[in-house]
Formats: sequence, C-alpha cells, structure tokens
Amino acid sequence: MHHEETAASAPAMRETAASHMVTRIPRAGPDMRADDVIRSLRGERLDCGDTVFVTDAGGRLEGIVRINDLLAGGDRAISEIMEPEHAAVRSDQDQEQIAVLAMRLNMIAVPVVDEDNRLIGAIPPEALFRILRGEHMEDLQRLAGITPHRQGPEVALDAPLRDRYRRRLPWLVFGLFASSVVTLVMAGFEHSISANVAVAFFVPALVYIAGAIGTQAVSVAVRGMSDGTVAIRRLLRDELIIGTAIGGSLGVIACALVYAALGEGPLALAVGLAVLGGGVVAAVVGFGLPWAFMRMGSDPALGSGPVCTIIQDASSLLIYFLLVGALII
Repeated sequence: MHHEETAASAPAMRETAASHMVTRIPRAGPDMRADDVIRSLRGERLDCGDTVFVTDAGGRLEGIVRINDLLAGGDRAISEIMEPEHAAVRSDQDQEQIAVLAMRLNMIAVPVVDEDNRLIGAIPPEALFRILRGEHMEDLQRLAGITPHRQGPEVALDAPLRDRYRRRLPWLVFGLFASSVVTLVMAGFEHSISANVAVAFFVPALVYIAGAIGTQAVSVAVRGMSDGTVAIRRLLRDELIIGTAIGGSLGVIACALVYAALGEGPLALAVGLAVLGGGVVAAVVGFGLPWAFMRMGSDPALGSGPVCTIIQDASSLLIYFLLVGALII
C-alpha cells in the first residue's frame, strides 16, 4: 500500500473538484490482504482516511473499500471486499455535480481521476459538507434575488455594506421596472374597477396566493434539478396537479367567503376562478422558469424568485380582470 505525500496546492478555480481535492489518501492493490493494509496505515497522517482506494499497478482506480469493511476484512484480499468500478470525477468537474453524485451513490469520499482513470486524489467528507452548505446558501441567495459573492456565500455575510448593497440592488431594480407590467394590467381594466369598486378588494389576496404557490413550485424545481435522480417530467406533472388542486381548494374557499361577505354571486365566482387559474399558472411558471434557466446553461435558482413574482402577479391579475369583465361588467 502507498499514498501521496503532498496535498493539492495549486490554486484551482473555485467550485471545481480540484479546489477541494486532497492527495494524502490511502491506496491499496487488489491483491493485498485487509490486515496488511490496516497495519500499513498505522502512524500515517492522511487527509482522508475514511476510504481506501484500490488501484492497479498503473495507478488506475479499480474500486474502493469502506473503512468498516476493511476492519472486518481479516485475511481476505482487498479484491474480495472492495466495491468495484466505483464512480469518480475529474479535477475540473463542477462541485455541485460532485455533491449530487455523492448523495446519489451514498459516497463517503469521492475519488478524483485524470483522463486515463488514474487516481490523483479524493474529495473528503468535510469538503462534501462544505460544498452542500455553500450550494444551499447560494441557491437561497439567488431565490431571494441576491447576486452571490464571487468568493462564496460565507464571505458575503461579512462583506462591506457597499458590496452587500450592490449585490442586492440589480434584481430589485429589475423588479421595479417590471412591476410596470402589473400597473398596466390594472390600468387596462380601470373601467371594471370603476363599475364595481369591490373588484379591487381582492387584488392583494390574489397576488399573494399566486406568489405563494409559485414560490413553492420554484423551491421544488430547484431542489429537483439539483438531484440527478429526479425525473423532471414527472415532477412537472406532479406540480401541475398539486397547483390545480391547491388553486381549486383555495378557490372554493375564496368563493364562499366573498359570497358570504358581499352576497355577490358573479364576483364570488370570478374570485374563485381567478384563484384557481392563478394557482395553475403560478405552478407552471414557478417550475418552468428554473427549468428554462437550466436549459440556457444558468443556475436554475438565478433570479427565478424575482422573475417569477412579476409573471405570476401579472398573469393572476389578468385572469381575474378578464373573468370580472366576462361575469360582471
């Protein structure tokens, strides 16, 4: 058995396997005995001792042996207790893909190989935790419309006030200008509001419900797309069904409450149907927009929150006022 003496020192691009890789890792040949491997580990200072990486004479990865299997191996050969043909990553692979792979295959440490499948290092468990935490925090920031800090989300918390202001402002400026769409929708149906002022009473509730349903769909979409095992079409179908069911349930409740409060059947029906329609649109947009960002090569969470909010607000109000025009005016 042998191991490398130096850790990865070259400053690699952040968010790649190379930036998290260590090279002082335990290695063993497939013909070695488990007891011999354990004896050879005594006194060694390793950067990643949770997994033994099995390589052939040329240094190519053949499998891994988890530490609990190694301790129970006794006099058995490593080839008998190893997990063969184990998944590995390249040094330039994105860290988010590495974390997804580790979760999907229940990996303790992720081996890193070169173009010829020769083992050059590994990503240890503590690095996987840092990656997962960092990706989670970045997604939260993007969903909130905050531009991530180039040095990572941890640095962003302690960044100067001016820097934090600059990273929060762009999407909000976009939202300010995009909100003019909602204003135009309201202005376009001014006659409906003038004819029955009660029509305006339910605008805040409709906007809130659509936004809440859309935010849930965005969260599900971003989480699903970060997990390579989830079927996107099935998830979209499920969100459409859930959005319709939620919109229908809230629509019935809203219709009953409006009729009980005002005694206006057509207005109550318009509100109920608007809640249903807004819920369906919000679910589709909330799921579809992150998917569109991903297809364009961007992070699914990038701006999905602010952009979805504008689309959902405008569409829910448009549906509402069209129903008001058809049923009341």
